[in-house]
Amino acid sequence: MTTQTIVLNSSLLSGAEIDPRWSNGPFLGIKLMPAKAKGKRFEEIAQSIFEMIGLTVTKPTNSDHDRIVDGKKFEIKGSTITKGSEDCFSFLQIRPAQDYQFLILETFWFDGTIQYYKIPKTEINLLIEKGVFKKQHGGNKAESGTFCYVGNLSPFSEYFWFERKVNK
Repeated sequence: MTTQTIVLNSSLLSGAEIDPRWSNGPFLGIKLMPAKAKGKRFEEIAQSIFEMIGLTVTKPTNSDHDRIVDGKKFEIKGSTITKGSEDCFSFLQIRPAQDYQFLILETFWFDGTIQYYKIPKTEINLLIEKGVFKKQHGGNKAESGTFCYVGNLSPFSEYFWFERKVNK
């Protein structure tokens, strides 16, 4: 068997371009992580910040939530700004049937700011009814029980909890 040498278009061999706005802040490493690793890191960062502000954080009692914070079950969803936007975020795998009391949206900004939005689980179905959270799998007719959000943070303004700035 002989091996033939070919030439491929170099664009087929290059990785995805990273928005250069991330290079001046502390979150470039997070932006470069694969999705699954990113989710775990978002949870670890949230725990660290929650502890820094004096909250008590313990391990979850089951896989339906990420942490227990001051005795309440928190499901944590993090997102960096979506490529090509100034303020668009995506939050995936939102499951209202899971065992948690608060959904935490953790947003990472170019300048090193992290913002937290604390949504009571009792509000999740209302946000689904309003069309804020949309079905994630299988389109509008599917019943996967999994929802997502892609957009700016305006639908969550009333749930703003706090923010912190991280230095590089």
